[in-house]
Amino acid sequence: MNKAYFEEMHKLGHDDELRYRLLIRGVKKLLEDQKKQRVKRTRLLNIHKKKAPQAANWS
Repeated sequence: MNKAYFEEMHKLGHDDELRYRLLIRGVKKLLEDQKKQRVKRTRLLNIHKKKAPQAANWS
């Protein structure tokens, strides 16, 4: 959530219905951004994990 989001929240009164809608929208956006970051991180890790298999020495 950026600075403009918080400025908009400060302008609205505590009893205003729009304040709660804006809060829910901000939380949803935050969760979506976190999910995108998780997907990017897991894809990056999976790319590095997939290496050619090598046979081990048998004794």
